[in-house]
Amino acid sequence: MHWMLCLSAILAAPAPAAVYHVAQQHPAASDDGPGTAEVPWATISKAAQVLQAGDRVVVHAGTYREYVEPRSSGRPGAPIIYEAAEGDEVIVTGADLLTDWDPMPGDRPIYRAPWPYSFIINHDEQGRPIYHHPADEEHVRSGRAEQVIVDGEVWDWPQLVLSLDAMQPGTFFPDVDNQTLFLWLPDGSDPGQHHIEASTRALIFGTNPWARPEGFDCVQVHGFTFRYAATFPQRPAVWLLGKGNVVEDCTIEWTAGGGVGVGPQDGTLRRCIIRHCGHTGGCASGSAFVNEDCLWEGNCRKPINRGWDAGGVKIALSHHGTFDRCIFRGNGGPGLWLDIDVADVVIRDSLFSDNEGPGLFVEISRDIAITNNAFFGNGLRAEGATWSVGGLTLAESRNCVVTGNLVVGNLDGINLREQGPRYLETTDLGTVPFQNVGHVICHNVSALNRGYQLGLWYDTAFFGRHPADMDTYATEEAFEAAVKRDQPDRWFDPLQQGLIIDGNLLWPAEGQKTVLYGVPWRARHQEFTDLGAFTGATGFEAHGRIADPGLEQAGEGLWRLSRQGLAFQLGIGPRQPIAGLE
Repeated sequence: MHWMLCLSAILAAPAPAAVYHVAQQHPAASDDGPGTAEVPWATISKAAQVLQAGDRVVVHAGTYREYVEPRSSGRPGAPIIYEAAEGDEVIVTGADLLTDWDPMPGDRPIYRAPWPYSFIINHDEQGRPIYHHPADEEHVRSGRAEQVIVDGEVWDWPQLVLSLDAMQPGTFFPDVDNQTLFLWLPDGSDPGQHHIEASTRALIFGTNPWARPEGFDCVQVHGFTFRYAATFPQRPAVWLLGKGNVVEDCTIEWTAGGGVGVGPQDGTLRRCIIRHCGHTGGCASGSAFVNEDCLWEGNCRKPINRGWDAGGVKIALSHHGTFDRCIFRGNGGPGLWLDIDVADVVIRDSLFSDNEGPGLFVEISRDIAITNNAFFGNGLRAEGATWSVGGLTLAESRNCVVTGNLVVGNLDGINLREQGPRYLETTDLGTVPFQNVGHVICHNVSALNRGYQLGLWYDTAFFGRHPADMDTYATEEAFEAAVKRDQPDRWFDPLQQGLIIDGNLLWPAEGQKTVLYGVPWRARHQEFTDLGAFTGATGFEAHGRIADPGLEQAGEGLWRLSRQGLAFQLGIGPRQPIAGLE
């Protein structure tokens, strides 16, 4: 009996984890081989078909022009691991070389090549394909997925045009109806004399919820560069959909639309660079997510509507996560945008600089802790409606904690925007009226911001008639009475919302403003240059100061607190190291 029990235990024991190799440049490489170091596989896709829980594949140097879809899941304690060989540059790309070029008849030096690819996001009510996202006239070009790479330079916006007639030097036209790609180089030369690539794949690693709703679990990816992909906005090129997945030490760059997605449960993005994606860069999100030591730079480079979906990162409906020691720099729209019931998220020790919109934009969200971060030069490139754009903006959100931050040289400093209540059905609290309640904003330094150092941009009835109300209500008293009678939830007194705003150090330069209370287009708004008057009117900033905090340059457009300065001596502002700063 004893030997039978031993045999059963042996048979039940998991097989030992295997280590495989992929090396396309190896002379013996073949997907028909065993995947050993001596006879490696030629493609990563072959490994994806074979790997089981606990297995690992080491991928050696090369440019892998393929889509990799992991077919199996790992398990906790036995993940499936894809890793680049130490010291090797491993590039996985969604682009292929185009070499079969013919000149078009006529005087214009336009060349054509076969193009059997079409990227369709949806179909309209008549069943016709839709080639751009969002499906409106504004994004008919910028929302497309096609991408051409000319001698290493990415063309997707503004070089993409939609007809032969629209072509001029430096453009291309993907004629999906006739399966032809037309290209006119700036100097009119033959594309056959150049290195021309075009993105022929959208996903390059992972899966999506339409093809495979359950995704895959416990898969880890280490050390790859993912470059070029025919993605739409809101569609990542690298999509580790599932539970417990990890992306570490990778670069995701130059996609036409979205970059990377890890989640929706227990996902991790660590030590990654996400840059120059046409739309948002993406991150780990969902529930119990981790983003650590990552850089988002130059994303949302296409003119996707900034009020719809934009930024280095935008997440929604995500709970219990972190952004630690991250850098958000030079992105279109906000650096980081938390929108629509993002809850219980910690953002700390991170740098937000030179983003087109707010460095950090928290909208219709709750219980966000923002501590020990730096915000420099954000909002200075914003266009259109720029009111309430600051280094840090909280908009119609609840119970956020903002402490120990350094906010310097932005359009505004720290802002609260209010247009609520905005009602939202949440999974755990039912219907919630989102508006600025319960915030703690203390011990921050807000200095040298071009507009206000502290802006309470309340575009609400409490501060009087909006210009659009003037013809309807003859007096402020008539307006107030009507709102209290017909829309009592719209009569929103900021002083009754449990806000704590105190102990901050504000420092405007000459010509800059200190505090805004209300919005300038409503009659009851106020501006304050003296904190005593502001405290008298609101009770806020009883322990705040207007004083030079003692700033030192820490690089171009970067600042830190001098140890001899007032803020450091008082313990106001960051006290721990911040990513990207000495």
